[in-house]
Amino acid sequence: MATITQLSYATDLSTLSGTKITSTASSSSTTDSATEEAEKLKTQFLSILLTQMQHQNPLDPMDTKEFTGQLAQFSSLEQQISTNVKLDSLLGSLQQTATASAFGYIGQYVDLDTDSGAMQDGSATWTYAIPEEAEDVSITITDKDGKTVYSGSLQNSSGSSSINAGTYSFTLSNADTAVAVENGGVLKFAITAKNSDGDSITTDIHSTVRVDSIQSDSTTTYLQAGGLLFEIGDIQKIVTPTTTTDTTEDTTTEDTTV
Repeated sequence: MATITQLSYATDLSTLSGTKITSTASSSSTTDSATEEAEKLKTQFLSILLTQMQHQNPLDPMDTKEFTGQLAQFSSLEQQISTNVKLDSLLGSLQQTATASAFGYIGQYVDLDTDSGAMQDGSATWTYAIPEEAEDVSITITDKDGKTVYSGSLQNSSGSSSINAGTYSFTLSNADTAVAVENGGVLKFAITAKNSDGDSITTDIHSTVRVDSIQSDSTTTYLQAGGLLFEIGDIQKIVTPTTTTDTTEDTTTEDTTV
């Protein structure tokens, strides 16, 4: 049975204390490429300027002011190219720093402001906040293809469908699904809740995942949890998986469909 645990009475989660395979070019190779391109541009500009001087009319030579202006343009171009090369080098250094800092997250459980989670070691965990007492709450979880792998309605510990306002943790295991979800499989969590008047209640959803590895392309460092990729800026906080006693029960595992 899926495990649902009330974490607190807070109604705002912020108050709580595809797999992409890429080949990463090193910063040095990126800088070398930029330098080569800069040298080509300078050579082309200088070649055009020399060709213009060679073919000028001796009886009507290039105006001194015009020639001086072209030299100034060449000097300006050279400075801009030099600046771009230095910026490329700086970006490469920043990328290396970001990648190095990302290693510190490996093995950590992190909270993400997203409804997408990952099946890791046979389970996936989300947290959700209900801002007011709800009389009708149901949960649906789908896989990456949009197929429903789990659905159920919630009841409290006394068997009533009334759910108190607060923040809850929901842990899904492979035993709760109609079919086994492969390790690392990306899942999407959806919850619908209504109050006593039958009006829909907006809930806040986060997922909790364990960082398994990191990936990086030429501009961005990604953390990976199963098949889920995200950036360091997506992390809300580092968390410890909850092991507290259940206070809410799921009673409709028979509604699970595929």
